[in-house]
Amino acid sequence: MASTLKINTLTGVTTAGSIAVTGEGNSTTTSLQQGLCKVWSTYEQDTNSLEDSFNVSSQSDDATGRTTITFSNSFNNVDYSFTGTVFDGTGANDVRVIGHDNGTDTNTTSALKIYTCQSDGTLNDAERLFSQFMGDLA
Repeated sequence: MASTLKINTLTGVTTAGSIAVTGEGNSTTTSLQQGLCKVWSTYEQDTNSLEDSFNVSSQSDDATGRTTITFSNSFNNVDYSFTGTVFDGTGANDVRVIGHDNGTDTNTTSALKIYTCQSDGTLNDAERLFSQFMGDLA
């Protein structure tokens, strides 16, 4: 018989912010908080329109192929993980995400500059930019 659990808040017994989930095979546990996506967005880069997001306070069009995502809640450190992909409806631009340029930009806990370019390295706006961030929030 299936059951339904309805709650508003989950809190760990030993540590309030730590809930362990038993993995497959019942031999390991995973931290629920560590496995959650902390920030994500769907951004129309060519029209500068934030379509949908979670934990994003703003996304700016800095220049062709350059955008900055600012987080509503900062990360604990700059060691968070970023993944991005693009959709280019025409296929003519061959746009790719190259992430952030560590040589010229400072990675911060509150924002990340993202670059998109063609396969030859030329900066170019994507029709749609999808981004996801994992890590510890402050």
